[in-house]
Amino acid sequence: MLDRTSVGAVSAPVARTWTADDALLYALALGAGPDQLDLVTENSQGVEQRLLPTYAALLAGGTKPLRDRLGDWPPQATVHGAQRVRLPAPLPVAGEVEVVSTVTRIADKGSGALLEVEATGRDPKDGSAVFTAVTTLFLRGQGWGEPESGSDPDPVPDRAPDLEVEAGTTESQALLYRLCGDRNPLHSDPVFARRAGFEQPILHGLCTWGLTARALLGELARLGEPDPLGRVAAYAGRFRAPVTPGETLTIRAWHTGPGTWAHTTSVGDRTVVDRGELTLHPEAL
Repeated sequence: MLDRTSVGAVSAPVARTWTADDALLYALALGAGPDQLDLVTENSQGVEQRLLPTYAALLAGGTKPLRDRLGDWPPQATVHGAQRVRLPAPLPVAGEVEVVSTVTRIADKGSGALLEVEATGRDPKDGSAVFTAVTTLFLRGQGWGEPESGSDPDPVPDRAPDLEVEAGTTESQALLYRLCGDRNPLHSDPVFARRAGFEQPILHGLCTWGLTARALLGELARLGEPDPLGRVAAYAGRFRAPVTPGETLTIRAWHTGPGTWAHTTSVGDRTVVDRGELTLHPEAL
């Protein structure tokens, strides 16, 4: 069972490193191509390699550093509910951080429990913050009979979107993305997927989330926003429904203020990511 007394528990520091090759693989796993050479090449003339800011969620490690403190529950009961990252500056294409994770919230939602873990990655040389990542999980069957009501306000306004862009996925998208570190067989093994209630393996939620960021930032750049990739201060979204590899994503975004965009991701009439928020630093860093 989930240990409800673990709120406030702090992990030991975990060293995480990544290379320029990891950055290239991550971009390719999110569908980047020749139109975004700064994400997928390291030796193109006049192009400096960069890393998508959503990679911070992978470096955070989710609940892994705290599993001994959180208790135990069936693996198939875990659903990734939402993800948020905050960055004071762009992530380097290679580096090292020390990550400390904290259990910040456990809430009863009736049919399950909401678990929130905040991870901060710091430069081991000077202790400066490199990123903060907040991972929210829904644990089916882990409620305790005292459900709380209410939810966070939806940042998406009730009007037509200011931009819309489509991004395709391939049938092998999940097989490529799993090489970035998430080897959950739900995304690769048809037998495991059927046992979990799906007709076939589904795309990783963080792949859909990161692919949305890549496509949205690329579209903002195309529309004339100065260097949106280099100005990401925060990015978030809530996972609503799975994506089957091969489906096409439709990303809609609303300009809600200076440097702020709300967004959703859909497959046809089905919303797969909602309550999305993108915040840009006022100037390129």
